[in-house]
Amino acid sequence: MTKPLPDSITTPSRQRSRSICRALQGRIWILPLLLLSPLVQSTTLALEANRDVRIGVLTLFHPKTLELEQEGSQVISVAETGIAAAPAFTLNGEQGRRQLIFRAEGNRVITGNRSAPSWTATSRDGQVVGFRLTVPGKFHRAYCARLTIEAHNGELLAVAAMDRETAVASIVASELEESAPLEALKAQAVATRSFLAAGARHVDFDFCDTTHCQFLKSPPPLASRVSFAVQATQGLVIEYRNKPVAAMYSSRCGGHTRSLREIGMDPGEEYPYYASSCAWCRQQPLTWRSRIGDTGKPPDPRDERQRIAAARQWGWSAIPGSNFAATADGSDWQLEGHSVGHSVGLCQFGAVGMAASGSSFRDILTHYYPNTGLISQK
Repeated sequence: MTKPLPDSITTPSRQRSRSICRALQGRIWILPLLLLSPLVQSTTLALEANRDVRIGVLTLFHPKTLELEQEGSQVISVAETGIAAAPAFTLNGEQGRRQLIFRAEGNRVITGNRSAPSWTATSRDGQVVGFRLTVPGKFHRAYCARLTIEAHNGELLAVAAMDRETAVASIVASELEESAPLEALKAQAVATRSFLAAGARHVDFDFCDTTHCQFLKSPPPLASRVSFAVQATQGLVIEYRNKPVAAMYSSRCGGHTRSLREIGMDPGEEYPYYASSCAWCRQQPLTWRSRIGDTGKPPDPRDERQRIAAARQWGWSAIPGSNFAATADGSDWQLEGHSVGHSVGLCQFGAVGMAASGSSFRDILTHYYPNTGLISQK
C-alpha cells in the first residue's frame, strides 16, 4: 500500500496463466484450514460473506481507450452488459478475433462497430476468464476475472470481478517478495483479506488498485509460496469487537508503529491501531533525506493528510514516510526520515524479520494488531 504503481509488469506466460485461471475458476483453494488459536482471548467465529470482490483496475491512468486480449487459450465472450446470452464478439485467437479495442464516447463505450453503455467479458459459460488489459502505450496487466467496461464523461472504467481469495493472492504478490518467509506471507495474506472483508471503499466498485486501497498484480501460480500462504490462511480475517478490521500496513515503520490518533485521525468506534515497538526497524534503521521548496511551513508528521498532500506536490520520494523531521534551509526545508509509509498497523519489514526469527503469522499479527482476534469468514 505504500509503493508506487510500477511502470510495467512481467505477466505470466500464456500457458501458465491459462492453468491458473482455470484452476481459480473452480476455486481450488484446497488446503484445509489450520486449527485456529485466537490472537487474544476471543471466540473464533464463522461469518457468511460475499466471496466476490469488484476491483476498479488501471484507474490511475484515466483511460479513454483500452485493449482486451486473451491471456491463455480460453475463449472470451464479450456482450453488452445484461445480454450475456447473445455475445456480440468472441476472442479465440483466430485472425480478426485476437483483440478488441474499447473507446469512450461520452457515457457510451464503442467497440468494433457497436456502441453500448457497458460491455462484459467472461468465459463462454459466464465465469471468470484469463485476459490481458492494456492502456495503449502505457501499461498492461493480466487478470483472471469477469470484466466490465463502461464510460463516464469520456473516460473508461474497467472493473474486474474475482473471487476474494484470487484478489488476496494477487495483492500479496504485489506487497511482498515471493522469497519472503512463509509466515510473513501468511500474515500479509490475513491482513489483506481483512481489508477486503471490512467493506467496500468505492461506489461504482468495491476497491481500486492504487494506494487508496490495495495494489494488485496478476494472480501468482498455484504452486507459488504466495498461493500456499493464501491457501494456508484461507478465510481468516482479523477482528476487533467481532467485526473485520480494515487492516492497514506499511513498508517500514521506523522503529515504532503509530495509532490513528497519532497521525491525526479519530477512529471512532473502529479499531484504533494501538502503537507497537518494532525491534527490526530499530536494529536495521533506514534513513532518507530530501529537500522540498518553500511551503511556508513543512508538513506535520502527526498529520497523515498533510504528508500525502505534500507528497503529491513534491513527489512520493520526497516524503516517503511519516516518521521525519524538518529543518529550515533558507526558503526550503530539509527533511530527514526513517520510515516508508504511514507506519500504521503491520510493518512489512518487521513482519519479515519476525518470521525469519521463528515467529508464526499469529505472533506477527498479535504484535502489530494488539487487542484483536481471528475469525474464519466463509
